[in-house]
Amino acid sequence: MQFSKSNKLANVCYDIRGPVLKHAKRLEEEGHRILKLNIGNPAPFGFEAPDEILQDVIRNLPTAQGYSDSKGLFSARKAVMQYCQQKEIEGVTIEDIYLGNGVSELIVMS
Repeated sequence: MQFSKSNKLANVCYDIRGPVLKHAKRLEEEGHRILKLNIGNPAPFGFEAPDEILQDVIRNLPTAQGYSDSKGLFSARKAVMQYCQQKEIEGVTIEDIYLGNGVSELIVMS
């Protein structure tokens, strides 16, 4: 399956610098609460991993390697593929699925 880059990504900038950051800092100084959802750490916002995932992490720690396949962990990619199948998204194979350490890495890969 061949994927082409979406035109919607043509002007995407994933910078947490520049005018947006300056404006956010100014708003914070004025007393506004800014939710920094771009930093990739969902825990401070109440998003928690399901217990099943935590148990899988604990179970796999003794055999975990320092690096995974460049496309991501096979078991995680397989889970994404199965999700696509459940949603009846046709033509998605395990080789079509890339997982990364956050959106920045995946945008660069695209």
